[in-house]
Amino acid sequence: MRSEIRRLRGFDLEQVSHQQHGQEWVPHWHDEWSFGAVVRGECRCIVGGQPFGARSGDLIAISPGTVHTGALTAPDSLGGVLVTMLYVPAEWFAREGLAPPARSGVVQSPRLAGRARELDSAEKAQSWMRDALPLLCDELAPRAGVIADPIPSQSVRSLIQKVQVAVLSGETSVAGLALHCSVSRERLHRVSRDWLGMAPGEYLRAVRLHRAKQLLLDGRPLASIAADCGFSDQAHFTRWFRKTFGYSPGDLQEALQERG
Repeated sequence: MRSEIRRLRGFDLEQVSHQQHGQEWVPHWHDEWSFGAVVRGECRCIVGGQPFGARSGDLIAISPGTVHTGALTAPDSLGGVLVTMLYVPAEWFAREGLAPPARSGVVQSPRLAGRARELDSAEKAQSWMRDALPLLCDELAPRAGVIADPIPSQSVRSLIQKVQVAVLSGETSVAGLALHCSVSRERLHRVSRDWLGMAPGEYLRAVRLHRAKQLLLDGRPLASIAADCGFSDQAHFTRWFRKTFGYSPGDLQEALQERG
C-alpha cells in the first residue's frame, strides 16, 4: 500500500499516513517538528544518530533539522502497519501560545495513538496536537541522565553551515565539499557521520531531495525539478524521492491541488 499525503488548510500542515510493510527511508530531515503515532505495527528509527524503536500505541517527536531514518514492520496478525505523521511549523506553536518538547523521543499513549488514525482535517489535527503536546513535553522534559538532542560546537556548526552553503550553491562531489570548506575529507566525513547521521555523499543527495520538495511546494513543474536538482532523469529522481519521503513527487502535487 502507498503512503497517503495531505496538505491541510489552517496552518499549512502536512499529514502523511504510511501503510506499507517493509517501507524504509534514507536519511533525511524536516524544517518542521515531526509528530507521529504508531497506530499499528512498529517503526524502527535512527534519530540524530541514536537508535530507538516505536511500537503500536507510541507517539513520536522529532525536532526540526534532526537527521533521521526508519523502517516499518508489522506481523500479519495486526492487519498491516499504520503510522501517521504530522509536520508542524514553528508558526503554529507561536499562534497557539504553546512550546514544543525539549527533545526528540518516543512516548507511550495508546489512546492518542488510536485517535491519530482519523486526522484528516486541520481541525482534527490541531485538536490532537493540543492533547498530545502536554504529554510529550512532560515525558521529554530535560532530566538527569537523559541525553538531550546533542548541540554541536561552534566549529562544527560553522562547518555544517559551510557545507550547506556549498551544496545549495551547486556543489555535487565530496571532494569539492572538502575543498570549499577548507577541511580534509576525513574531517568532513567524521562531522557528517557524527552530526548529520550520514556520510557526505548521502548528505549531498538528501539536500538535493530536500530542495526538490521545496520546489514542488513552490509550484515548479515536475519535469524541470529533476534536472535542476542534479538527478540524471525523472525516474531516478522519483525513486529517491519516494525512498526519502514515502510518497512520490506526483503524490505531493496532487495533494497541493486538492488543498487548493
